[in-house]
Amino acid sequence: MLTENYIHTLNGLLMEQGEQLLATQKMIATVYYANRTGALLSSLGQKPTVANMKMTIQYPLYIRFLDMKKGRGGKKKKNYEPIYNKYVYGYLYGGIYRRLKYAVGGYVRRVITHNLNEK
Repeated sequence: MLTENYIHTLNGLLMEQGEQLLATQKMIATVYYANRTGALLSSLGQKPTVANMKMTIQYPLYIRFLDMKKGRGGKKKKNYEPIYNKYVYGYLYGGIYRRLKYAVGGYVRRVITHNLNEK
């Protein structure tokens, strides 16, 4: 039914949004975080893996700490640019939710119209 029709579409959508997310994060990392160990840039150069409507992206553990505006001592960081939360929720949650909302609404509209035309 509905889930069977959209599994393939959702996997493609997840892959597309994941690649856009990584491209944006890589651009930010090259500008603001390039003169560090290089682990961040190498992880952002990989492709996301999508299987069974689940997307996996391998990040270094410290990427979440890069989003914090203040360092350990409570002082403001010199080099700060959001790289994780802003884009993860924007690209994945917002982008996928908007597209699925219209797809499911269109599917329901077509089924109702088809059922009314049959009677």
